[in-house]
Amino acid sequence: MLFPENMLRVEIIADKKRLNSVVKKIVKIGSFQPEEPRNPIGEGRLEDARRKLGVLQEQLNKIKSIMDISKITVQPSGSMKVKDWLEASDEVSVLASKLEERYKDLLEEINKLRAERDLLAEQMKQIEPFKDIDVPLSNAYNMNFFDILIAIGSKEKADKLRSETKNVYFWSYPLNEKEEAILVIGSKKDGIIEKAKQIGIQRLELEEGKAPATIYIETKRKVDKITELISKSREELSKSAKEDQKEFTTIYGKLLTVISALTIMSKVKVSEFFVQLEGYVPEKDFKKYAEQLKDDAHVSSERPKRFGEKEEPPVYIRMPKSISALESVVEIYGTPSYWEISPTVFLVITFPILFGLMFPDLGDAIVVFLFSIWFYKYGKRKGSDNIPKLSLVLIYSSVVAMITGLFARDFFGPLPVGGLREIFASSKYSVGPLYSVWPVPPSVDKAISFLLPFGEFATNVSIDYAIIFSIMIGAILLFASGLLGLVNAIRKKDKDFLLFEKLPTFLIYIVPLVIFMWGLPKLPSTTGFFDADESILGEVLNALLLKPISSNLAGYLIIWYTAFTLLFNWASKAILLKRYENASTGGSLIFGFIDGGFEGGLLLLSNTISFVRVLVFALAHYYILDAFSFMAYFASEPFVGATTSTISVLINPLGIILILIGNLLAIGLEGLVVFIQDMRLHFYEMFSKFYEGKGKKFEPAVAYVSLE
Repeated sequence: MLFPENMLRVEIIADKKRLNSVVKKIVKIGSFQPEEPRNPIGEGRLEDARRKLGVLQEQLNKIKSIMDISKITVQPSGSMKVKDWLEASDEVSVLASKLEERYKDLLEEINKLRAERDLLAEQMKQIEPFKDIDVPLSNAYNMNFFDILIAIGSKEKADKLRSETKNVYFWSYPLNEKEEAILVIGSKKDGIIEKAKQIGIQRLELEEGKAPATIYIETKRKVDKITELISKSREELSKSAKEDQKEFTTIYGKLLTVISALTIMSKVKVSEFFVQLEGYVPEKDFKKYAEQLKDDAHVSSERPKRFGEKEEPPVYIRMPKSISALESVVEIYGTPSYWEISPTVFLVITFPILFGLMFPDLGDAIVVFLFSIWFYKYGKRKGSDNIPKLSLVLIYSSVVAMITGLFARDFFGPLPVGGLREIFASSKYSVGPLYSVWPVPPSVDKAISFLLPFGEFATNVSIDYAIIFSIMIGAILLFASGLLGLVNAIRKKDKDFLLFEKLPTFLIYIVPLVIFMWGLPKLPSTTGFFDADESILGEVLNALLLKPISSNLAGYLIIWYTAFTLLFNWASKAILLKRYENASTGGSLIFGFIDGGFEGGLLLLSNTISFVRVLVFALAHYYILDAFSFMAYFASEPFVGATTSTISVLINPLGIILILIGNLLAIGLEGLVVFIQDMRLHFYEMFSKFYEGKGKKFEPAVAYVSLE
């Protein structure tokens, strides 16, 4: 789960007559990724297998297209009896062709309507900027004293025309990144039309006698009509496909299975009497292949070398289904290398925690949780692979946000729990209706007030402590990232990569860990811990300002150590440039300083401070809802008088609307921003220290139906 599975490169040599049996057993086990043999026993290939594979791939795409358009989701299943894979491919191809033929007319009609709609939609897009012109262009173009240019042109040509025309009305509107709609009006003597032709801009010509406004309306009606026809055709297709769903399931499964078998056979090398297969197999599964193929073939294996290997093995990480969804986040960055620790295990802890710290509200988190469940089911209905995975990540994150919301005592903002007393920080106001039944008592909040710089705890000290706490989280995660990078380099067994790439990074990120964990000896006193951290930060600042060493020795030691690590990083980058990119000594020193010294120091500062956003977004969430609670209070006051209570605000229709708007804003806008920022902290601040993501996924040949 932490490291990729150990892979073996397996070679299988069998009698030609036993090839079908060997391939059948391989796909039944389902953990063999075929590769081209490194040392082929012959130059012959199974050309029929390669040709039939292309045909079946095309048929699979058509079947998928029918399923996508009809919005049916199938899980491949069924069974098939196979003696000869080439014959089986012909049989499956005939079944797929018959299924395609049944839907051919409907698909052609839908595709034809789509093409017509797309063409009309493109015309609409061009006319849209001029849709308010209600006179025919032929009338406008034939004026006696003025020339009018209405055209579509590239941005460069439009800019050139603008610069070459004077004393004219010039208007443009961007249609996309490259094209603009242009309207120019000028005197006949300005020669606008001639200049436009010279530049390469042609007048927009529309149907004679019709104004752009009329053409736009008519085109829009046609698009709407065609869209309606497409919808009806899709409904008809969907109805038929659902009736044939069982047939789709079996044919889809047979297609996938035969394609897996032919993929193996397409890479086979053939001699006069024997066939040769090679591929990667997880080490744990090798015994299965050796045992099941012992009567059909000779099976041997080779363990990939960690250093000097020409080809990196594919990556296969066995993950529990409960956390495998987070792989979708990791894969945005890239697939782990075979020699790398999987960041998914790291992510499953840190991603939800950071999200919860930045989004501490029980009520809003429940809404995100319910939305995630709906989104998960929606993705399943659509047959999407990514939507359910993303939904599970949101579910995990929203659960943590519920927990942090409990401790922050926020439920759709401060009003339902803390009430007006929290908003105005005054005991003369009432608390919220949930105050007395809230599971986390106020005494707990008081004990962890250094983490809750909101409401009554919003003091200078609490905000300072929360800043230190946020950066301390970053210091721990950056140190852990540097340590993981060191472990990856050790696993790769590349001395230069270890000494000159990962070791300097690890040493650099010891600095923020030491500074922000300086107060550990003062625990369990939280005040003592944060005061000690503030003290060492002061010493570091004094050292930078060259204050006396006697009273700031620790600060000087930290500065000297930081300088040493940055110099080491500079020297390391210079050595790598000199050794591997053949840079000159001067060039190595200059670019080594830019990359290792200057940028290294800049990243040390920016990466560490970047974690302040954990506090910033938590504060933003609270004060967005606090502001709308204020507005709800003032909106309610004229109706209930000076003795406004929390309940009166919560039951006032205008107050409810304002609180609802605030929460929708917090959930929709801030929830999305927090999710993106959480990803940013992982991708840029953490993953860049240990994770390259340049691997290739393990894609074994698998039987999708039961083989007899």
